[in-house]
Amino acid sequence: MNGIIYCRVSSKEQVEGTSLDSQEQACRDYAVKQHIGVLKIFVEQGESAKFADRTQLAELLSFCRANPKKVDVLLVWKLDRFARNVTDHFSIKAMLLKYGVRVVSVTEPIDANPEGKLLETILAGFAQFDNDIRALRTVQGMRRKYQEGIFPTKPPLGYEVPKRPGKKKTLPDVPKQPLFGLLQRAWRELITGQYTKAEIRRLMTSWGITTRAGTPLSPQAIDRFFSNPFYAGILVDPWSKDRYQGLHVPLVTAEEFARAQEIVERRNRSLPHRKARPEVPLRGTVRCTGCRHLLTGSLSRGRSRRYAYYHCAKRRCTGPRIYAAARVHDEFTSRLAALAPRPGVIVRLGEMIVEAAQVRAEQGQAVVAQRKEKLAKIERYLRELVRMRADGLLDDREFIAEKVLALKQRAALEGSATARKLDPEAVRGTLEALKAPLSSLRQTWQRLAVARQGRFQQMLFPVGFVAGNIGTAQLPHVFRLFEQLADPNTRSVALADVKWNQIIAEITAFSEFFESTDDPVMALLEAVPRKLQR
Repeated sequence: MNGIIYCRVSSKEQVEGTSLDSQEQACRDYAVKQHIGVLKIFVEQGESAKFADRTQLAELLSFCRANPKKVDVLLVWKLDRFARNVTDHFSIKAMLLKYGVRVVSVTEPIDANPEGKLLETILAGFAQFDNDIRALRTVQGMRRKYQEGIFPTKPPLGYEVPKRPGKKKTLPDVPKQPLFGLLQRAWRELITGQYTKAEIRRLMTSWGITTRAGTPLSPQAIDRFFSNPFYAGILVDPWSKDRYQGLHVPLVTAEEFARAQEIVERRNRSLPHRKARPEVPLRGTVRCTGCRHLLTGSLSRGRSRRYAYYHCAKRRCTGPRIYAAARVHDEFTSRLAALAPRPGVIVRLGEMIVEAAQVRAEQGQAVVAQRKEKLAKIERYLRELVRMRADGLLDDREFIAEKVLALKQRAALEGSATARKLDPEAVRGTLEALKAPLSSLRQTWQRLAVARQGRFQQMLFPVGFVAGNIGTAQLPHVFRLFEQLADPNTRSVALADVKWNQIIAEITAFSEFFESTDDPVMALLEAVPRKLQR
């Protein structure tokens, strides 16, 4: 008689302890006493009792299918190791019986006689009852945490779980600096009413605020951020929708939170199309010194000609309200000349990108291998789902639900596996092609068509600049890095401190901008590689 062994534990502590070893040893001892030859052992480490999470169970079923009539029994330590749900228990058991395999618990007296079948059903029911009780207690425990003012799961962006020995979360989340301070700054900039949500998003990106995956916040993430009551110190029970005062340090006050809701929920009032005028090309980029709102432009007729001005449309503004366009333009072009990186600095950035890519590739080999292993398990599980549906062990609803979940997991893994993989040589080639227009920013801007200048200004100054104070304007990451590399007092820049994902995104944006224009500035460009990421 031949058999196979299946062992499972559902927590990391059990994996690191002796639970798996004791289960396997008990099954082996039983096999020796009953003269059963063990063909293979399947071990599920730290997995739940849900079939969708149990890759080794899918492997076990595939093994039995591939070896019909060669496996007689499946040995488990207890029935609750096999399944924690009555439906799953008898569905999987029915499939195994089709392959000629019967389930044997080495510690419980189940048999093929009526009494044994009754006991098996009772034990399977107790396993499900125990699982349901655990789930109920988990929910009750989480709701109790909400009532105590502690967020029971992973905290939102800007917070982290306090480092403390033990698995249970007993303390409130703490601010994660410097991200916490940057988020506070973003919130307070929003409630001034000076910036739109799109501008706030660009501003946060320019500060280096990203998701935990290292990508810029999406518009949807911005809405969720500014509408999450957690940041005002309020916890919302997701089951009852009751609200409780949290023990964590609030990011903003209740008044600031309420003001943000008005702005986030405000309907989009699209402005009518305004024709770009060469006399006031910085309209929509330059801001008032008094109220910080964007200035509009106009022409004033003099005795002999028309004069261009920028002016503030806010009636209660305490600033000068009117700005001579010539003075604003001189300030802007002077800043462009100062910002323009030397060709050697651009080449150095390309070398740094190659170095950083090599370091990341070496560090990420283990992560890539782990992703591939998980993807292979998901593929095997998808094939097993099809087989179970064909055998009638899953109905259409269950099959679709499990398949959708598996496909989402696969898509997430595939996306994470490719999102960070870039071609450093292509990036360096792109920088080489961008060397001419970037190292002569003032001339590049002046040669652009008026309709294209606005977009170019937005790329250089994500939220514009204050008239008379352009030196303090927020710059994109790549130009801040250019300034660091150009500083004679800075011999090197730590690769680990650079936000490479954002740098690559900005280089890509400049490349696509010049590729999509028919302006004469295209004569400055060589062929720019289109694929910066693979």
